[in-house]
Amino acid sequence: MIKQQFWLVLSQSLHPKAALSSSTWLVTSAIFLGATSIFPQPSQAVTQIDITCDTQANTPTVLGVVSNEYRSQNTEILSFLPKYFSPETALQQCQTTASTLQQLYGSGEMNYLASDTLDGKPTVCVVERRGVGCDRYNSQILFTLNKSVDPSQVLYDMLGEGFKQSQLPTNRTVGRIYTNIRPSWWPW
Repeated sequence: MIKQQFWLVLSQSLHPKAALSSSTWLVTSAIFLGATSIFPQPSQAVTQIDITCDTQANTPTVLGVVSNEYRSQNTEILSFLPKYFSPETALQQCQTTASTLQQLYGSGEMNYLASDTLDGKPTVCVVERRGVGCDRYNSQILFTLNKSVDPSQVLYDMLGEGFKQSQLPTNRTVGRIYTNIRPSWWPW
């Protein structure tokens, strides 16, 4: 609004029939310059993503904290549930997983959480692309369990709502979960 008024006054002063004094010109310029420094100008807010392990609740949870200079949003990525982990193991695995995911977000190397069975143990890993198992060169194991459970069920149960697929895959589908660790609704 102020800019529009300034440009209107400026255009009138440049018009041959307009007769603004030099003092009017200086006052108008001062008002414009002052207004642009008082009112915040639109800018690109720098978005930062931090992956942390939240230990405040009963269940250690890996959080994605998306923040910029205006706001911050916490999103649950993985919860280390008591039915799969002892309290000590849950805390240790949460901290290790959060640290690993933070490094992977920074490098941009891996894109999906995946589940698999390696050496007879349910395993959750991060892979570069869909269709890759946890035993490939372009994967990184996050954790394994010493229980005989379905690895896809484990990952599905642990995922936060913002990362969870609508339903668990079946043998008729892929049979393995691939969850994008860079969801489209996060600003990149």
